[in-house]
Formats: sequence, structure tokens, C-alpha cells
Amino acid sequence: MPLDTRTDWDAALRLEDARLARYGRPASVLIVSLEPAGDGSEDRFAARVGEAIRAHARETDRVARVGPGRFHVLLPETVEAEASALAERVREACAEMVAGQPAFDLEIRAVAASPARGGTLADALRRASLRLAE
Repeated sequence: MPLDTRTDWDAALRLEDARLARYGRPASVLIVSLEPAGDGSEDRFAARVGEAIRAHARETDRVARVGPGRFHVLLPETVEAEASALAERVREACAEMVAGQPAFDLEIRAVAASPARGGTLADALRRASLRLAE
């Protein structure tokens, strides 16, 4: 299954926010970040990281590459604890994929967040970005 474009991601986020507001069902977001030690060579592994994320995501989840080394995952019907467990599985799978690559140092980070009561998924995405920056 292919990754979503940024436009697809934005539309899916709006639709899921509307569903969240109307029905109050859980949803979460996940950010996966490739942080190279060098010159932005995260493109070297981005396609394989995208594949690893899709392999761990459900069919109903939305996965988008939103930057050179950044992926967002929309997780409908998922509470934050479940999203955090997925974040760890994805991080481990991606780390195994790049382990032992010669002359390449890449840190893979994955964080999850859910909206607070009455909040939006965009709020959760901002909170996840802050956690990523810590």
C-alpha cells in the first residue's frame, strides 16, 4: 500500500477530526523522525522506513511522508497507550533495518499523542512534535 501525500494526510486529518468531534471516538497520531548525524542523508533509508511503518500499521491507518526525514501516521480508534506501543515497535523495526550499515549514523525516533478531551488531532500532532524535540 503506498504512502499518502501531504495533501492526502491533511484531508484525512480533517475528516478524522470531524469524526472525533462528532462521536468522541479515540484517535492518535504518530510521528516517526529520521535524524542523521551527517548531511541530510536520511533519504538513503526513507523508502525502507516508510515500508517498515506500513508493515506495522493497520489497513485503516494513514501513513504519509511529510518531509525528508519525517513520517506522520494517523491512527483511528486508537488510544495513546496503544499508539505509543506501535511507536516503539516501529522504532525497533526501523532501527534493526539500518543497524550495521557502514559509515552511517541514523537515529530513528517515534512518538505518539492523542488529543485531550475537546482537542483536535492537530493539537495532538503539535504535542507529539514537542515530545520529539525533547
